[in-house]
Parts: sequence; structure tokens; C-alpha cells
Amino acid sequence: MESSPPLHKRLRRSSESNGERRPPRGELLVDEILTRLPIAAAVRFRAVCRQWNAALPSDHFILAHRARAAAARHRHPELLFFAPGAAFAGGRATSFYACSLRDGDCEAPPPPAAARELLTVAGITAAHAVLSPTPCRGLTLIFDTYRSEYYLFNLSTGDHVALPPCQPAAAANLDSTLTLPTMNPTSYPPAPAPWIELSTTGLGYDTATGEHKVVRLFKRRDGGEYSCEVYTQGAGGWRRGVGRVPPCAANLLPALPPVFVDGYLYWLLRPDGPGEEPIHRVLSFSMGAEQFGWVYVPPRLSSRICHLADLDGSLCAVYDNRLFGRVYGLFTWSGRSSSPSPSWSVRCSINLQSLPEQVSEELAGERVIVPLCSAGGGSKILLATGGHKVFVYDVERNAVERVFRMQDMVDVPRGYLQAPLLLSVGLHDERIADVVHRRAGAGDGERRLKVKLGRRRDSTLVKASGGVL
Repeated sequence: MESSPPLHKRLRRSSESNGERRPPRGELLVDEILTRLPIAAAVRFRAVCRQWNAALPSDHFILAHRARAAAARHRHPELLFFAPGAAFAGGRATSFYACSLRDGDCEAPPPPAAARELLTVAGITAAHAVLSPTPCRGLTLIFDTYRSEYYLFNLSTGDHVALPPCQPAAAANLDSTLTLPTMNPTSYPPAPAPWIELSTTGLGYDTATGEHKVVRLFKRRDGGEYSCEVYTQGAGGWRRGVGRVPPCAANLLPALPPVFVDGYLYWLLRPDGPGEEPIHRVLSFSMGAEQFGWVYVPPRLSSRICHLADLDGSLCAVYDNRLFGRVYGLFTWSGRSSSPSPSWSVRCSINLQSLPEQVSEELAGERVIVPLCSAGGGSKILLATGGHKVFVYDVERNAVERVFRMQDMVDVPRGYLQAPLLLSVGLHDERIADVVHRRAGAGDGERRLKVKLGRRRDSTLVKASGGVL
């Protein structure tokens, strides 16, 4: 009597007879286990075997990990924040952290219990760091305003590249047009400083070439007009932008980075002067064609815009009249491809007078409030402030609640209780994104920062006792 084949052979034969291919165990581990890990942990598994070394940087794994991360962010938005870190490598440092907001069935996401340290970077101080408003396909642009140096970072892995030296820009001064009375008192930057140069730089992505681009607008030191230079990731240096810079670029806000949405960078311009109608124009830059353009804004809205933001992939204009009218509103743009023509619509309007007194006064006391993203299926909007806080606004209930405060997560020096420049809180994008190191020229060595990776994801970062230093 013929004996039966072993069980594993029978299972394989059965699945093959049904026309199904059972994936190897290694593929199941990569697809079902490693895609659930943080990037910094997943990339370490490349050393396990040749198969994993080839699989982890593959397009299949990157897309699978990105899909899981996006689904997790939709359920639990993850915040990114940075603060002065413990000195190492012989100097001051900046630490970057992440924490998730657990959005469940409750009326508002409960405050996070702890944060995890992503990394600490030596050589950059938090007071002089300006970050791109949102990560661009996993990469973040960091501008060291003190040294006028730029870095592209993957904050999940610590991989980074120092951009080559750029052309020097004219310096801002206390008597500059930054102090014009036409500026809304709730606009940033908080106060002009002598070391802030007259430049603004943004990070975007060119889908046609599959490349990240850094675009810098700056005023020359020789007193000339504003110029544009572009750095393509991996290139040897900066080059002149294709499009001509319009004269109104002189109304850009120094140090304030533009917003990148759907292939374009957007800058909010200041009004022309104290005697002019307070109209804010929106300047655009195409990452593909490298040409400048304009976004039409109705006059009534353009006279009230304070900030621009990326809200769930749409260009968002912030109307901030908390000081005089106790009203804060968000307007979103339908986009270039909308039919019959692009338009602006109200996303939400918050009347501070209708809120409980404690929440209303706390919101009124914040200098800067910028939207981060929506949550709860779009019924809630996360709002970050210059005071290192995040509030959630429930559109349906017309309720506001504070869900994050940096001082509850880490020790914050007294001199850092307000963001010195823009914001110190944003969104974290956990994904695989390679930093392409530039082609060095003759005698040009790339500067590397000292980076110390943070703790494992499953360890909690508990704030030291003693409160605010």
C-alpha cells in the first residue's frame, strides 16, 4: 500500500492544484511583519540575509510600508516636535520626538501618554532651526538660520545630507519692512532679528523626474532684485531657476518657508506698503516647469489671510481675527484641476465667544495657530500653536480641546516656551525615503552632523521630575 506524502507536501500540492501560490515564509515576514515596524527598526533587518537586503529597499516594500503608515496616521495622527536637547559631541543639540494621538470613539483624541525620541542632532540649536511645514515624501528640510546652512533629513532614520553653500543673502534688520503696521499682530515670525537673512526656502517633489527639489528665493547682498536658485537632490550645487522672479518677491516674509501642495510651492506675500490696501497675494512655483504664477484670492479673503498651510493635501488659507473679532477660520482651495474654475470655500469657522472661557482665553493668548490635518473622518481638525500646543476642533460639536503640550512630554527651558521663529510642532511622516548624497566637487567635502538615534519604539520617554526648567 502506497504511503501518503508528508503534510507540508500535501498542502503545497493542494494549493498548487487550486491555482494558488503560497508565498514563501520570508515574503510573509517582510510583508506582514516588517511593514508594521518603524523605519529605523525595519532597515536594520537588511543585515539578516541577502533576500531581505534586496527586499527592504524595493518598490514593493516601500509602497506596502507607506500604505500601512498612511492607514495608521489616518486613525492616529502622529505629531513631530523638537526642542533643545542634551549637549553631546562637544556642543548644543536639538532633539526630535514623535507621539501619536489615539483617536477613538471619544469626543476628542486623548492626550498622548508619552513620546518617543527619534534622534538628537548636534551642531543645530532649536532656537535657530526652521523646518519645512510638512514632510515631503519622507524628507524634511532643516534650515540653520544662524549659519545659513541647509540639510535634508529623513527624521525616521537619521540619514541626512548637507546642501552645498548657497549664494549669500542680504540680512534683515530691525528697521526693515517687517515692522509695517499692515502686518497682522498674530502673524509670524514673532519678531525680526538681525541675523535673519532676506531669504525663504522650500522643499518640493517633481513627479516627472522623481526628484526632490529645494527652491530658494533671496535678496542679493549687492542690493539687487530677488533671485531664485534650485538644488536638485544629488546634484553638485545650486543652479539658477528657469523662471524669472517677479518683482513682488520683495514682499516675501523672510525665513518663512512656502507650502508644498500637489507639485507647487506657495508663498503668502505681505501688502505693498502702509498706505496700500492690505491685500495679501499668493505666489506659486511649479516644481516641474520651474515657472512662477499666481493663485487668485477674492479681495475680501485676501485682506484677511495670515498664513498658508497644507490641510489634507489642499492649500489652506488661515483667517485669523482673534484679536479684534474673536474669530478664527480656515479656507481651502479647490485646486488647479477643479471645474469649472478653482475656488475657495470655508472649511471651518471658530467663534471664540461661543467656547468655554478657559479654552477661549487660551486660544486667544496664542500668537500663531496653524492647521495640521483632519482626524475623526474629517470631523475634527488639529491646530498647532507657537506655544508648543495642539488643539482639536470638532466641527460638528463646535468644541475645542487641548490634546498636546510639549512641556508635558519633555523638559523645556524657559527661553523656549514660545517658538523662537515659526512652529516647533508638526506632523511626522514615517516612511522609507533615501537621502541622495551630492556629488562633491574638487576639494569640496560634505559636512556631516553628529546624529544620535533615539530609543526603541516600545520604550517610553518619561519627562524628568521638576517641571519646566
